[in-house]
Amino acid sequence: MDYNNGYEQEIDLKELMFSVLHRWRPMVLLAVILMVALGGYKAGSTYRALSDPEVKTEARDKYELDLRNYNREVETNERELENLKKDITNQEEYLEKSVLMSMSPYDVWEARAEFFIKTDYEIMPGMVYQNPDFTGAVLQLYQSALTNAEFMDKVAKESGIESRFLKELVTITVRNNNLLSIQVRHETEDSARETLEKFVAGVKGFKNQVERSVGEHTVTEVDRSEGCLVDLSMADKQKSESDRLIDLNDRLAVKEQEIEDLEEPEEPASSYKAAFKDGAKYGIVGCVLGAFAVAFVVCVIFVLSDKVYSAKELKNRFRLKVLGTLPLAETKKAGKIDRWLNEMEGRACDKDEEAEYGLISANLRNYTDGAKSILVVGSADKALIDQITEKLNNKLEDVEVTSGGNLLLNAESLKKLPECDAVVLVEQCGVSKYSSVELEIEKIQDLDKKVIGCVVFE
Repeated sequence: MDYNNGYEQEIDLKELMFSVLHRWRPMVLLAVILMVALGGYKAGSTYRALSDPEVKTEARDKYELDLRNYNREVETNERELENLKKDITNQEEYLEKSVLMSMSPYDVWEARAEFFIKTDYEIMPGMVYQNPDFTGAVLQLYQSALTNAEFMDKVAKESGIESRFLKELVTITVRNNNLLSIQVRHETEDSARETLEKFVAGVKGFKNQVERSVGEHTVTEVDRSEGCLVDLSMADKQKSESDRLIDLNDRLAVKEQEIEDLEEPEEPASSYKAAFKDGAKYGIVGCVLGAFAVAFVVCVIFVLSDKVYSAKELKNRFRLKVLGTLPLAETKKAGKIDRWLNEMEGRACDKDEEAEYGLISANLRNYTDGAKSILVVGSADKALIDQITEKLNNKLEDVEVTSGGNLLLNAESLKKLPECDAVVLVEQCGVSKYSSVELEIEKIQDLDKKVIGCVVFE
């Protein structure tokens, strides 16, 4: 048999995990020791520190300051939250009811009227002092009268809308010191015309009032026009108002999260309570560190160790046939936790030994190829090798089975090697070494002897 001397070792994560779990006793022990040590130290130091009257006073003052700041911040945030909710409600109402927001920027109806205002002002040639020109004051009075709240409310009520939405549709401007321009934009031609007529009537209605306030003048309507137009600036305004609602909702979500994240300061705990709390925290840290330290050491030993861990690794590394696996005495006496781990890992723990010896002897008959004498050797304990030899002699009556011991340490075993037809290796997990198994196989193959397979004690 040619063993796999080109084998590249790979770490089996499953075997590594179970190797760590089997060391649960030292893991628990060190975890408890560090938990008690760190937890006790921290609890003692915390208790001593907080028992100082000066420390207690400082802690109380700090708590009261933090509580005032917390209450102030909560009050401010809640006020800002209510303001944001009101702004959102108002903005939603505006977008829903505003005529300007519902208009299509590509289908805007506009009605326009222009009035020429003339006073009796004349320039007097050659005179140093001229009569005052009150035309500008007249125009300003008309503009103010048409845009004041009282007149806007009246027109809005007649039009069936709110005055704040009407103001967005009407533009009243003074031009060239003599012209008063009224521009109305609306969804339909009729609405634009009817609204304009109300403002034209307002100009006529305010004439007597303006004359009493400033002076006589004439008002002449010089232009009237109606039409449909495209106003892309209106589209920009509509988008801006919609974006403002989105921004308000985003700010509301941020503010709600800020309020949720606020943490009320905790009242200073008593010395006993604080000591217990800190001791528990450090106790948990010590427990984790203890378990981790043992796990780390076990992993390092597992990676660096040359000892046989499982029958599967022997099979993969040396291409050996595993004739059977048997439990060690300590495996059979293991406690509930260790037995449970062995069962999960698939190790021999509750096997019927007689049945297993029957399987081993059957495998030997199938693989001997007519060999009449078999030498049992290996790096397991001598008692285990003798035990295997005795059992096989009882099972294989037509084959001579001889106990040979350790080929690397026992000269008598080497003397028996040339006289046998085939060899069976007996290895013990945790005792046998892979390097030793490799040397055993080399010695056997050097004498052209066949290694039938191996029996592994786990």
